[in-house]
Amino acid sequence: MSNQLEVGLFVDFENIRYSLLNHFGQEPDPVLLMEKARKYGPVAVAYAYADFTQHPAIFRRKLEVAGITPRDVPRRSPDVEHKSSADMAMLMDIIDCLLDRPNVSTLVLMTGDSDFIRVTARARHRFGKQVVIAGVPGSVSGDLVESADLYDPLRDDHPPAAQIATGAASTPRVPAAEGVTPDDTRLLQLILWLNENRPYMTFGFIRSHALSPHHKMGFSEDQVTDLLSDLKDRAILIESQLESDDGRSLRTLELDVAHPDVVAAAALERPNFEESTASGGRGQAATSTGG
Repeated sequence: MSNQLEVGLFVDFENIRYSLLNHFGQEPDPVLLMEKARKYGPVAVAYAYADFTQHPAIFRRKLEVAGITPRDVPRRSPDVEHKSSADMAMLMDIIDCLLDRPNVSTLVLMTGDSDFIRVTARARHRFGKQVVIAGVPGSVSGDLVESADLYDPLRDDHPPAAQIATGAASTPRVPAAEGVTPDDTRLLQLILWLNENRPYMTFGFIRSHALSPHHKMGFSEDQVTDLLSDLKDRAILIESQLESDDGRSLRTLELDVAHPDVVAAAALERPNFEESTASGGRGQAATSTGG
């Protein structure tokens, strides 16, 4: 067995993903996360923690391909959005690493959460480990940085959100043309506009607007259907029911305006969406009941 000193990588995936989306409008690239950890030596253990039912399924595969094991940790409560027991699971694995893997000399903690201050200090002062904090600038606790040996931030070198969501290769990276945003972000911007200007929305109503030539979005029918289905799967669009004036029950969609992906889309400059009688106004919303 080699006595070469090794690295343990622990990724607070929810913290990193939502921080990158909020600050840079970008998705985490697991390959880049592993590359950063490998700067400090061979990576002996690598885990990413999240309630992965709340994230696009492709991230599981991307993490595994990069050599990072997804650790699926359910949310503490269905009433608390984007909050799981991932911090505790990550903390316990860090402690196990300290006790059971003496060859791991460096811990790379990808998080900005102050909950990890005590374990960071303990790893350094009691176990003699080097601790590197790799968080997203603007979302990292100053005290957490102070408790570690090094701060190696995750900067805005990640690919556009759509590149991860569609499974495109992470290299080579071609910058998007000025003014061009990922498809799901462009659709979210349209939905934000509809949410502000319509009494309610349905799947079919949003779809008709996305396909309308007046909005010049260039989507195909299948593309819009897939994007809307994904937004529902991610609980960005939430199904509900509404009684129409003529007594019919409509299956409507409500936008979770507090979702980090929606917040990130709202922060970007929005196109000027045009009104169109062809794609429907308030009256058509009541008859668009697509599922």
